[in-house]
Amino acid sequence: MNDNSPLRKLLPDARIDIWIFDLDSSWSSELNCNNLLSDDERSRAGSYVFPKDASRFMLCRTMLRLGLAGYLQQVPRTISLASNCHGKPRLVDHPELHFNVSHSDRLGLIAFTTVGEVGIDAERMQRDVEALEIARTCFTKNESALVAAAQTPREQTSIFLNLWTRKEAVLKAAGYGISHGVDLVDVSQPPMGQIRLINAPGDLTESCWRVDDLKLVDGFVGAVAAPSGDWIVRNRTVNIEDAIQEIGSKNF
Repeated sequence: MNDNSPLRKLLPDARIDIWIFDLDSSWSSELNCNNLLSDDERSRAGSYVFPKDASRFMLCRTMLRLGLAGYLQQVPRTISLASNCHGKPRLVDHPELHFNVSHSDRLGLIAFTTVGEVGIDAERMQRDVEALEIARTCFTKNESALVAAAQTPREQTSIFLNLWTRKEAVLKAAGYGISHGVDLVDVSQPPMGQIRLINAPGDLTESCWRVDDLKLVDGFVGAVAAPSGDWIVRNRTVNIEDAIQEIGSKNF
């Protein structure tokens, strides 16, 4: 990548930028998200049964396109996206910029980086999670033992969700998500800079990952994962109206 490129200046090496935003925020009727989305994205939004789900999808995709446009200095709607065989989105024309999206309830997160493949996950704290049952069925022995050792149901849920978000972040970074099983990776032992997948398909067992817990708004836990290294995380709380006015109205 050219040292003078807009991406290099806006997103230095060894940094992961995380956009944090409210999926239920309202915006002025004068700000039309449809103009920033692709035909396929608008069609997908129209397929949702419930208006809230459609609105959250549109906002998440709008924020993704605004973020990519800001870093690449391009018009949001013209950015070409594709997916790998497991459905993970990627940029068609700019493989040097990696990103990943997660949302839980009203909280949206997007990670942007040039470090390498990145995965992010967030979950809302809730008391009705069958934490121990799921851990015993799906987690590794070490992880299940951590959940079982919790002193209270609330602590059990907290430990379970911390482990879950770490696991999903690593698996999303590896390009799988949880489709091949959350027991492909063990995230029970810090420091977590040398994580390898267990019995993974292909050659991904040779890949080495680092996963960090995220500090999010009250009631949510999260994690981000990328290739092992000395990268840092920068959180940025973003308002949709500000982002549209700052990025969406530009003619790059």
